[in-house]
Order: sequence, then structure tokens, then C-alpha cells
Amino acid sequence: MNDRLFNLNIPGNIVEMTAKEAEELGAFEEDALTEVEALAANELETEAESVPTTKDKD
Repeated sequence: MNDRLFNLNIPGNIVEMTAKEAEELGAFEEDALTEVEALAANELETEAESVPTTKDKD
């Protein structure tokens, strides 16, 4: 497996792994935002855009 791990760092190289090996390497780790987190982030951006700056007062 060490050779395959080394080969993972070569761009364009295809390395076959078992599902268990891939899971151990974090391939199936879910780190996406939830819908609630995405909506909250969008609300923060919208609020930041609507805050007037000193440039807007001219």
C-alpha cells in the first residue's frame, strides 16, 4: 500500500484502492455544508453588502 500512497501524489496517475482503503484515507468523509449552514452564510454576505460605508455617504 505504501507504493500506492506514493503514487497518489503523481498528477494524472490512477491508483486503484479497495473501498476499505479509500475509507481509511478519508475518501468518504462528508464535509459539505448543510442547507442551513449554506443559507446562514448567504444571509451574512447579504447583510455585509447592505451595510453603508463612508464612500456611500457622498
